[in-house]
Amino acid sequence: MERPCPDHERLTDRHQQNVTFREADPAEYAAVDTAYQEKYGRFTTIVEHVLTDRARNSTLRLELR
Repeated sequence: MERPCPDHERLTDRHQQNVTFREADPAEYAAVDTAYQEKYGRFTTIVEHVLTDRARNSTLRLELR
């Protein structure tokens, strides 16, 4: 399923970046899951919810323009 991913500006306290939202590549899910578990694994309940297919389907990649 394709979703529109328009260009946007990402603002932080010190920086402004032009970014494009893209669908995440399903081939990268395993690597992202592993990194997330390493960083947040101590929060078991939260991690279990974030690493579901439903959550993955809402994952977007921000790419600098």
